[in-house]
Amino acid sequence: MLAFNFLSHHVEGSIFFMAPLTFLFSINIFLFIYIFLKKDFESNLVIAFKHIGLLIFAYGMFGTLVGFLQMFDALESMKEAVPLPLISGGVKVALLNVLYGAGYFCLSQVGYITLKIISKKKG
Repeated sequence: MLAFNFLSHHVEGSIFFMAPLTFLFSINIFLFIYIFLKKDFESNLVIAFKHIGLLIFAYGMFGTLVGFLQMFDALESMKEAVPLPLISGGVKVALLNVLYGAGYFCLSQVGYITLKIISKKKG
């Protein structure tokens, strides 16, 4: 059930924005595992891990702004009164990108803090 919602959210939130978010987060997961297994907590990979997390958040915000612009363009082109469920559905879809971007960013930050705590204990 959760996997089905995850996939449907990717389609709703525009695959052009949601797929790169998930791809970048996957890179961060593999980078975390690599750093953890190699016990290389002082390398530039830790900084790259942090910056990829920031990129994920920024890309989610960018996707949301593009979604809002598309929604407002569509609303502007309508000649009749627009029902509220149509507007709220557009806002929901536009906010999916920032929701996933912020969620992935928070998880990346938890990973970064974990790596920093481990490096302090090793050093």
